Amino acid sequence: MASRSSKVRRLALLFAAVTATLMVGAAPGTAGAANDGDTATAREFFALLSSMDVEGWAGLWADDGRIIVPYPPEGFPATIDGKTEIVSGFRDLFDNFERFSTTLTGVYPAADSDAVTVEYLVDAQLRSGARYTNDNIAVFRFRGGKITEYHDYFDPRRFQVVVDALPAASESDR
Repeated sequence: MASRSSKVRRLALLFAAVTATLMVGAAPGTAGAANDGDTATAREFFALLSSMDVEGWAGLWADDGRIIVPYPPEGFPATIDGKTEIVSGFRDLFDNFERFSTTLTGVYPAADSDAVTVEYLVDAQLRSGARYTNDNIAVFRFRGGKITEYHDYFDPRRFQVVVDALPAASESDR
């Protein structure tokens, strides 16, 4: 059973993500409602990550896509700009995982917007033997069925184990 502080933190993160969705969403009537296709793409995003299919996952991104990490851990960028950089970075990231799985706990398409908010859990095993778990909230933005923005809210202290396992991080620590 989750502790009270854990539940409060999760509710606060969800409130922040939903508020961000509303703030970044288009004015009513300008972008249209998040459609079933965008919601399906958000679900496919996590299915492809769980199967560690980075090449298939790459096809979901717009060329000018952007990842935004509001609270990055040390050694990890706050933004990754462009499909080429995103895919290259995730190839490197996934080279360090033995196993990676996500469980969606909530999917919330925003009305009158191109945004979808997703709550999800991560459970992964690094090749080093370390285990990585986290509770995340993501806010997606879409254009023409492709992901243009992906805001990922997670506990950076827990993600630090993943960043530390990256070859560049371990080489710079020596």
